[in-house]
Amino acid sequence: MFRNNTDHKLKVEAIIKNINTISLELKKMKESSQLLLCDLILHFNHPVKADDFKETERNNPLFEEFKISDVSLASNSFST
Repeated sequence: MFRNNTDHKLKVEAIIKNINTISLELKKMKESSQLLLCDLILHFNHPVKADDFKETERNNPLFEEFKISDVSLASNSFST
């Protein structure tokens, strides 16, 4: 019985940790999408000449590809 409770507690802690990690990643994605939206709004409200824009983009990309860190879900560790 004691071992069962300990296993259950460890599983719950792992689930909570994974939920927190997923929440953090979602916040990063939201921030990134808001920045991209701002870039689009600025670009279409204040367009620059195509050549100038290409030169600027080559020197300073508007955004870096968003990379999601590997998140192992708790459900994967509970396979029996």
